[in-house]
Amino acid sequence: MLQGEYYLHENGSLIYKPHGGVDVTSTFVKRCWAVSELGQTPRTFMFWLIDAFEAGATRAEIERVAAANNLDNYTPNWRDEVFKVEPQ
Repeated sequence: MLQGEYYLHENGSLIYKPHGGVDVTSTFVKRCWAVSELGQTPRTFMFWLIDAFEAGATRAEIERVAAANNLDNYTPNWRDEVFKVEPQ
């Protein structure tokens, strides 16, 4: 079974690979997540966004991915949680 993955590019982009296969040893891949682990509930999806933001994903990328997944419909205050602390 093919499993999709998101990876965090060194430039702060979150990139979705629908068939997985991300080379985690690549120098431009900062983090990688299996989609099956992050979208079980809107709340777990929000926690993944927190993790991605803390790992270096840009605010614009977090907003884009949240919008693509209609997170506002399920967790209206997600921005308060995700962006409460700017990453180092």
